Amino acid sequence: MNVPHPAQWALSLLPQALAQRLPLLVIASFLMGGLVATWTSYNLFERRAALHSAETSGGELQQIIQAAHFVDTQQDTPPYLWSKTTGFAADSDAHTVPLILTLGAVRYRAAVVFDQRPKRPDLLRAGAVSQSASDRLGELSKGISRQDGKATLVLFLRDGEALTITAPDLWRDRLGETTVALIGIAAFIGVIMAILPLALNLAAPFQTLTSKNREPLTSLASSEAQMARDHIVRLKERFAIEQDKRVRGLAAISHDLRTPVTRLRLRTEFLPEDITRDKFTADLDEISSIVDGALDLLSIRHQAETSHRFSLAALLESLVDDYRDTGRDVSFHWPEALDLPSVPSIFGHSGHVTIRASGESMMRGQPDKLRRALSNLIDNGLKYGGEVTVSIASPKADLLQVEVRDHGPGIAADRLESVLMPFVRGHGHGAGDGVGLGLSITHEIAELHGGELTLEDAKPGLRAILRVKRGLS
Repeated sequence: MNVPHPAQWALSLLPQALAQRLPLLVIASFLMGGLVATWTSYNLFERRAALHSAETSGGELQQIIQAAHFVDTQQDTPPYLWSKTTGFAADSDAHTVPLILTLGAVRYRAAVVFDQRPKRPDLLRAGAVSQSASDRLGELSKGISRQDGKATLVLFLRDGEALTITAPDLWRDRLGETTVALIGIAAFIGVIMAILPLALNLAAPFQTLTSKNREPLTSLASSEAQMARDHIVRLKERFAIEQDKRVRGLAAISHDLRTPVTRLRLRTEFLPEDITRDKFTADLDEISSIVDGALDLLSIRHQAETSHRFSLAALLESLVDDYRDTGRDVSFHWPEALDLPSVPSIFGHSGHVTIRASGESMMRGQPDKLRRALSNLIDNGLKYGGEVTVSIASPKADLLQVEVRDHGPGIAADRLESVLMPFVRGHGHGAGDGVGLGLSITHEIAELHGGELTLEDAKPGLRAILRVKRGLS
């Protein structure tokens, strides 16, 4: 698994043992998620608290306006600061929203001056419903707070003086609820993006160990994964040695049995009765088939054959043609055949052109082994079904699927997996039934090409599906 460089650096700081990495990863996830949640909650709560405080402070604003007619010095009336000046001139880059404040029977010319353009200046206007002076001032203060910017409220008094009111805790720059929510979501996604490579890296070595095409573990893999890899390597080496011993032992047994079997064949020729002689010969043939078949099954992966690039559809067509030449009822369906009308010419009428996309069945593998595997499937179909249909498809980009179907009695669903085992016959035990190794050898060849062999009850008949990887990448 490719891990980004920051994640590699972070992983290099973690302990080597998986039992220590997991708690640290959980703690880091909890802390980072907690920080994001705390920051988001604090900003949302602080803004809502400011809006509530502004809405309920209309009485304080009313007291300030009433006192301004009698007091000339600057006063503090939390949460507001106010002062009186002679006239008022806003900065050139300020944004001013003029207002008419109706407070009971008195109307004031007023303005709200913002350092930046207000988001919703309509919230500063009075509603259609008649309000008391304190309610109107509370609504105005809340409307100013909702602009989320620094502001100053200016009231022009009758004597030419101006009353300026500020609220550093309420009317100030802050993030809006939508902005806070978006930043929180982005930060949460950032936490996931930071933690995800670390979390996936914990499982990646074990996924590598369980895959068929095992890649070497990275240096960041946990010590447990490296121990599991070393154990798997030792098991594979032991299995290869044991397998080689079994193959060599069976080969020796097969070689040693050929001599007494040959002597027995010669002695059966001197038997006086033809019936007894035929039975002895049949038994000797079965012994030879069992030994040779078992040896073939165990050594199929070690049989030397060069891999080639070839068309599996072309191989199937050639194989089916061989069967048809001998009078066997085998048919092959080409993949994605396309009939197109040809253009009429002066030499004749228009007809149809069949385009066969054989190039789409290209693969790299061992054609002789695959030909043998497919022959086993077709022979089984002919033996029990009499008629066989072969087709090919590509369900995935790097996968080819060959289907061999017959119209025989089929196999019970509870025995479909067992017949793939060595020496298990699908239909009884009689002359000409074989020794039960054909499907096992076919399954071994499919696994050798990165695929598998599966059987399905077609009702009627049996459907054998051979899947192999293209192996072109």
